[in-house]
Amino acid sequence: MKHLFFLFFIPLSIFSQSTKISELRNNDSNGIPVDTGKVFTISGVVTSSNHFGYSGPGSIQDSTGGISIYGNGFASSSNIGDSVTVTASLAQFRGLSQLNFNSSSTLIKHNANSNIDTLVLTIQEIKSQNWNGFEEYESRLIRINNVKIEAQGSFSSGSNYLISDVTGSLTDGLRIDNDVKTLIGTPIPTNNVDIIGILGQYKSTVPFNSGYQLIPRFKEDILTDGTPLIYNSVYVSKLDTNSFTVKYTTSKLGNTHIKFGFTENLELDSVVINEEKLNHEVTVSELNESTKYYFKVFSENAYGRSSSNLYNVLIPTANPETGAINVYFNFPVDTTVAIPGNSANGNINFVEKIIQRINAASNSIDMAVYSFSGLDDVANALISATNRGVKVRVVYHNRTTQNSMQLLIDAGIKVQKRTDNDGLMHNKFLIFDGRDENLKNDWVWTGSWNLTSTELKWKNNVIEINDPSLALAYQNEFEEMWGGNGDVPNSNSRFGINKFDNTVHTFQIGGRKIESFFSPSDATESKIIDQVKEMNHSIYFATLTFTSDGISNSIKNSHLYSTKDIRGIIDNVEDMGGEYNNFKNYTNEVFDYNLDATLHHKYGIIDASFGSSDPVVITGSHNWSKAANEINDENTLIIHDLYIANQFMQEFKKRYNESGGTVAFVIPVVTSLDSENNVTPESVELFQNYPNPFNPVTTISFYLNQNTEIELSVYNTLGEKVASIFNGEAKSGKNFFDFNASNLSSGIYFYQLKSSQFNLVKKLLILK
Repeated sequence: MKHLFFLFFIPLSIFSQSTKISELRNNDSNGIPVDTGKVFTISGVVTSSNHFGYSGPGSIQDSTGGISIYGNGFASSSNIGDSVTVTASLAQFRGLSQLNFNSSSTLIKHNANSNIDTLVLTIQEIKSQNWNGFEEYESRLIRINNVKIEAQGSFSSGSNYLISDVTGSLTDGLRIDNDVKTLIGTPIPTNNVDIIGILGQYKSTVPFNSGYQLIPRFKEDILTDGTPLIYNSVYVSKLDTNSFTVKYTTSKLGNTHIKFGFTENLELDSVVINEEKLNHEVTVSELNESTKYYFKVFSENAYGRSSSNLYNVLIPTANPETGAINVYFNFPVDTTVAIPGNSANGNINFVEKIIQRINAASNSIDMAVYSFSGLDDVANALISATNRGVKVRVVYHNRTTQNSMQLLIDAGIKVQKRTDNDGLMHNKFLIFDGRDENLKNDWVWTGSWNLTSTELKWKNNVIEINDPSLALAYQNEFEEMWGGNGDVPNSNSRFGINKFDNTVHTFQIGGRKIESFFSPSDATESKIIDQVKEMNHSIYFATLTFTSDGISNSIKNSHLYSTKDIRGIIDNVEDMGGEYNNFKNYTNEVFDYNLDATLHHKYGIIDASFGSSDPVVITGSHNWSKAANEINDENTLIIHDLYIANQFMQEFKKRYNESGGTVAFVIPVVTSLDSENNVTPESVELFQNYPNPFNPVTTISFYLNQNTEIELSVYNTLGEKVASIFNGEAKSGKNFFDFNASNLSSGIYFYQLKSSQFNLVKKLLILK
């Protein structure tokens, strides 16, 4: 049922001189205006001007219809409510009929603040426009009531969202334009709302019979009453062995309420806090270890009550037999900077490792991969697993099916492809035995390696974690893309911007804090920036691409105010919007990795040498880019652990030295992982260089029990100084300096570590 809220008040003389807008809307069988290219004069009221940029399109409407107007001369010269007459030529773009306003066009203003009618429509009425001949609602200012925005998180720039009402749904039906700054970044309401906006259209191919999208002009076009709508930022902030704490926010003041249970019926007790707030926090306690709970949060005030989506959480055990974390690198690492007993796993055969994990699975394997090619042995291992009763499900990017994936399909394994081409299903994770009742055998496998034979020749990392809570979070993400928890995929699948923020983010695994985030629903980039802001001493990063202004600016700000040890390696430095040159403006320690093997990592290491500063590793599938944050399906782990950070530092040092970096690394002051083999010196020690003999680079290391002003130099057998390696304050702990002797001849030399308190000397041999 359509309703007109207001009537136009425009002098009749204006209309007598103009063409009715409805007369411009006659289309051919492809939905293209039959009068394309002709010049028309129309009169009406402006319903949008520069709200979608200074070139528009703006829009006007009369009592018969609406039309979009593209061009800076219109959008920048008019305001909502202006009564105007426009002369311009008729065109169309991606199905949207519009007038092209250019230097030969004219705009005449008659008066301001004219009343505008807003048409109330249902989604079904929008979808059933008579496009083959006449699109009656396109470019009108319309309102859809009682709309559910099928997404979570915050509104993103230039993004589309699925919307639904009682009559149906409209894929990509809500468009947040790049220039609607008041909406970008605001939380997406969880309850139904009324939405006002210009009805646009965007479809790439004929016939132009779909692609309708409602485009709000400003924040106030999304209407709510006084009900405390719950924003889609519900998350578990704390998880213990007998409790969990949930935080969420609401649009209006309301009480705090949570219901929970062993099943989706939420059959257990409720916790209610009657104080009205905007920011809510509630704890559920006296729970059972190793138990899965479901929960919803609510908020109520005098205007009404709102509720969240359904979430679940797995309570960990106090004495877990799980918690193992294995990190693998497929190229050599530099173990000279290893904490004793903590050597990283370099030169690892990823194929052997993943087949071992597949062969060990007894119940289920869920695999979400961007690529799967050239790995018939892995495909056959998965097929063998299904033959012995393991349930295998696969989520895959919407691409031409690759050869190894085709083997799975031919064997009857079900595969769900991403349902749109706006972004990538870029994950590369597997969940092993996450669907059974045994909590001890749940493993998550993830990292930077796409499952292809080609990428075995690239620099990559893999991490696998044995933990049921983390496996459950990854399974929830998988099943959102799969479309449910069954063995067959269905149309309820969600990808990209249509996904929800519906997983637990913080875990305690083997005594370590680990955070998990999925893109684009979880605003992952902001979580990476939060970690950068917390660093005290250093950040090392190795990335295929680095185009994120937000992360780059955060690193730069930290450099300006505190952190000086900033080092990085980027492979694709020429990518559009790349940050490489920005880094070179203030540090020479970010390198273009232009060697033969592609550097495909996406990791960052923060404060790796400082145990008291919460060392952190950031890794996963997420490139540090806008696409990864806003449209791709990605996964990211933030691991708070000194020893994992040290393993990644061993990998980084090798790649850093390959790139030409020579600045020292420091091992933190810790005891050996093997308490019976504690090799940490008590005061000061100068170690033998490695390798020795060498040509042309070797590593010189020493241990200090406190920060000390030192000089590290190299002398020939005549006592002449031939190289000054370092002169300044060195950090407490084990320090590593790389010495390049390419300008020296073969022979015996001496290296000296000197301060006001000590003078230590050792011999080295250059052999060319």
